[in-house]
Amino acid sequence: MRNGVLLMALLHAGTTLAMEPLSDAEMSDVQGAGLGFVLDQVLLDGSGAQIVINDITDGQGRNVPISLKNLYLGAAGSDKGSNLNPVTIGSLDHPFELELAKGEELRSLRDDGQWVQTTPNNITVLSLKFPERLVSGGNPCIASYAGAGSNCSTGPSGRADLGMRFDFQVSAGRTEMLALDIHQLVMDGSYLRLWGDPGQNGNGELVGEARINIFAKTLEVMSCAQANCDTAGETAAQRGARTLYITNGYANIALGYGKSQPLRLRASADGQFVLELQNPTATGTTAAQRQALASDFYANAPRTNLVFENLTMGGTRSSPTAVPTGGYNFGRNEISGLSFNYLKVSSYDLR
Repeated sequence: MRNGVLLMALLHAGTTLAMEPLSDAEMSDVQGAGLGFVLDQVLLDGSGAQIVINDITDGQGRNVPISLKNLYLGAAGSDKGSNLNPVTIGSLDHPFELELAKGEELRSLRDDGQWVQTTPNNITVLSLKFPERLVSGGNPCIASYAGAGSNCSTGPSGRADLGMRFDFQVSAGRTEMLALDIHQLVMDGSYLRLWGDPGQNGNGELVGEARINIFAKTLEVMSCAQANCDTAGETAAQRGARTLYITNGYANIALGYGKSQPLRLRASADGQFVLELQNPTATGTTAAQRQALASDFYANAPRTNLVFENLTMGGTRSSPTAVPTGGYNFGRNEISGLSFNYLKVSSYDLR
């Protein structure tokens, strides 16, 4: 038991973590404010499986199927899924947490290391939190790269390899392929918070805020026509020429500041899905109120950061974590302290 949260181990028991199952009688005696869990000894090998998404049409109304292939998740060092081993994500000290909490009880870690309240008071929030980021005493978020910080609770054994491939049938006889491979993935400090709001029209809507943290030692994005990618005689150099490499990259993506700019999720009248961030001063009715809202937003709202220590197009790697040689090296790229004054994303029919 930690902070009134029930900790449970999923998928396997009897590992070196010394987790033991609870009987029904023992479970009935537990009192807790939420549910904490660890993804213990996870391994996903979808190399022989295929998921097909249909009913997406082009401008002529023709079906454009999307196939998901080669989905994998396992311990770091899998060599793009070819040598998969189980990985334990989260720990008993720093688990995933699912809870109902009061808005005034929740805190977010700002980039300067300060914890701030971002959700409004007097609301009940459904919160899903990943293993946490720490103020001190943590682990490197990216191995051997100090630039990403050392406040992640995940240790070396908890880093994961994740990959997938998408095949897009863009026309009869032509399929384009997009493959993603992430090495040593960590998502500490990510969260999703949801609650109800009366809405701008008084009909009520679902709102929330999200923090998506992605730390990766390497990320490879490869795209080509399927006929070329599947050629048995293709060399590593030919595949490398179609690959975008990111080394020591991380993203802290902040969507929504619940006090004045919650992320609004709704469906439009014609059935489209809409995500919207309103102007943070929109609820102010006087100049003084708008100024106070703006001051609070710019002082306390989490910001978005995108950092690629090395970005290379083309070339080949000498090892899974090395900077590629050859190709065109764009060097370091960074966007820091980004905030959204207004954002609206909507789905559309392609017909």
